[in-house]
Amino acid sequence: MGYWFIIVMTVSTLLVLYLGWRLINPLHVGLKRKITLWFLLALLLFGHRLTWVLHRTERLQLLACDTIDWVGFTFLGFISILVVFMLARDIPSLFGRVASGVKRLFTRRSKLPYFIGPDRERRRFLLNASNGVIMAAVLPMAGFGVYNARRKPSVLKNDLRLPGLPAGLDGFTIAQISDTHIGPTIRGDWARKVVAEVNALSPDLIVHTGDMVDGAVDGLKADVQPFGELHAPHGVWFCTGNHEYYSGVFEWLAEARRLGIRPLVNEHALIDTGKGRILLGGVTDLRMGHTVPGQASSPAKAMSGAPEHDVSVLLAHEPDSVYAAAEAGFDVQLSGHTHGGQYFPYNYAIHLFQTYVSGPYLHEDTHLYVNMGTGYWGPPMRIGTRPEITLHTLRRA
Repeated sequence: MGYWFIIVMTVSTLLVLYLGWRLINPLHVGLKRKITLWFLLALLLFGHRLTWVLHRTERLQLLACDTIDWVGFTFLGFISILVVFMLARDIPSLFGRVASGVKRLFTRRSKLPYFIGPDRERRRFLLNASNGVIMAAVLPMAGFGVYNARRKPSVLKNDLRLPGLPAGLDGFTIAQISDTHIGPTIRGDWARKVVAEVNALSPDLIVHTGDMVDGAVDGLKADVQPFGELHAPHGVWFCTGNHEYYSGVFEWLAEARRLGIRPLVNEHALIDTGKGRILLGGVTDLRMGHTVPGQASSPAKAMSGAPEHDVSVLLAHEPDSVYAAAEAGFDVQLSGHTHGGQYFPYNYAIHLFQTYVSGPYLHEDTHLYVNMGTGYWGPPMRIGTRPEITLHTLRRA
């Protein structure tokens, strides 16, 4: 966590420096006002980092923290979109200025045409004008993003067509939620809405594929309490995500059990419906599990000693677990983690880092489904993605 915190603080510092240079400095205001704007920019980008530490290390939940988190994370989302548009403008301009400088360096003429030479006031005017246009475009985009992230999750239906599925299991339903991230800006009132939506589907089985929380048990116990009201004939099941490891994994495993949600930690359970047998496995987070002794992710271990079954389903937070899941022989893997990139333009950029981003895939003989996330992480925004509850139905191929 120390390395992650250093990375976050470094990125925030670079954002303050860049935005101050390109957004505040060109303004036609006095030095005192510029200093004030720089200070406010730094306060908004760094202020909620204090509550980020309190939520996890001191296990404090202060009323003021919620307001700071909402303002800070929303502003961060706005800035993270704004800076992309600004860089798209500035990078070509930078190359142009470098080329101009090189030309000036090697030209034999003592003077260059006016359009190559520095026209500071003209550049300042154009910079302020383009900043205004970009701000005017990004503000409504960010507003829509907040609305879209906070709206009722969409129920997406997915048929899992499996060869050899017994007739008795045809039509068996699994409701999947993932990445609820109960924490700084997602609280119990939102969790209750999700629970009501899932229960209204009347699924045969309910699973949560990790990142249930984003903070310590002491502060979030009341906010996750609604998850104890999830009910299905064949139980409610859970696998750990990376954020459980940031927030105290063993405490959260115990809290899940208290709520009536059964974690699967590199293990399996047999669900005998009377009309067919489902092997349900679960693994720890692919990347963070290895940081805790005995928690390294292992689909092979989750399959080990499995009794006879008709279909096997693995709960694995990260989609990349599918490679080991296929080797272990699982028919289906249900995952989350990616959020589908969450909001523009990162919903496009994520494809550079993740092979499986959202929706259904087939890897070898293993069916993979990646839920885009029922909640969100960090900035309360979704643009180009939507909060998702998935209803899977087993079907005979």
